Amino acid sequence: MNQDELRLVFWELTARCNLKCCHCRAEATDNFVAGELTTDEILSVARDIRKAGDPIMILTGGEPLVRKDFFDIAKACVGMFSRVALATNGTIVDDEMARRIVEVGIQRVSVSLDGAKASTHDAFRGVPGSFDATVRGYDAMARAGASLQVNATVAKHNIDEVEELLNFVLARKAAAFHVFALVPVGCGAQISDDARLSSQQMEEFLRWLFAKSIELRDRIHIKATCAPQYYRIMREVSREKGIAMPGHGHGGAGHGAAGHGGTSGMQAMTRGCLAGSAVCFISRTGDVQPCGYLPLCVGNVRKQPFGEIWRNSEVFNALRNPAQLKGKCGTCGYRVVCEGCRARAYAATSDFMSEDPDCSYKPAPASGRPVSF
Repeated sequence: MNQDELRLVFWELTARCNLKCCHCRAEATDNFVAGELTTDEILSVARDIRKAGDPIMILTGGEPLVRKDFFDIAKACVGMFSRVALATNGTIVDDEMARRIVEVGIQRVSVSLDGAKASTHDAFRGVPGSFDATVRGYDAMARAGASLQVNATVAKHNIDEVEELLNFVLARKAAAFHVFALVPVGCGAQISDDARLSSQQMEEFLRWLFAKSIELRDRIHIKATCAPQYYRIMREVSREKGIAMPGHGHGGAGHGAAGHGGTSGMQAMTRGCLAGSAVCFISRTGDVQPCGYLPLCVGNVRKQPFGEIWRNSEVFNALRNPAQLKGKCGTCGYRVVCEGCRARAYAATSDFMSEDPDCSYKPAPASGRPVSF
């Protein structure tokens, strides 16, 4: 991957949402928020993005399906980009909408389940009945033939349910299971530190998750998101166990994809924090950020072509240079494959290049070139 190759764009089409998630990055609302990009503006910006590269385009929100023009936007994006995905809570998806999602050409749909029990999920999502509604939407999309991914945000409230949730997901033949570490931004900043996993608990959990990814590699793609230390752990455990790294003997971009709708390339194993170096986020009003959890506006697509923002942002260029990392992240031999979570660093210190406060790793003094395999 080139240093500044655009790989993923997360596009927040709206802040409107029918749920009230306690960890929401977007601080979503059930009311219309003035200033959202219009259909014409979105299509114009999409063309600008395509000039800058051919990233995986992830249409998200809020709840993107509440936009009346969603399928017009999706159809245009499918015509421009090789891979288009949808992130939805699934609660408003019925058989007819599921059919339209598949027919328009969406290649992967992700839904979130934050517990194996309805009570756990509903408490986190803020709306009674949301677990059952999400599962109904998932099942409708499965019947329609969609390639499906389940996301789960892990914290102390649901850590004991993750394995049960994984089994639930396996039974429903999902293509992927991605576990998110909680990032303290948006509504998530109001969640008590006592509710989040400690750095050591997260370390132990990620080791378990990687073991499951190897055990189940022929059935489902499993990875951690917003936990860049996972890529260090993958390398450490692979050496300890004498196993090949995913992408180095387990199928690379097609890891876990066989039999799941030909979605190779939707789930490549790369490295840790990609904010600003391979990933960016576009808000509902056109602000461009390194990622959805790092609230640094580096430009606005209403005022400047996307490609110029992507190439010339000082923030993005800093994030593409691991040598500028500070604290223990700057001295860590894994800094190239991990980089630490820049959003957590910013939330803790207001410096996006400072060390990741949630990483328990204690690097030895740097004595050679960083690990990059």
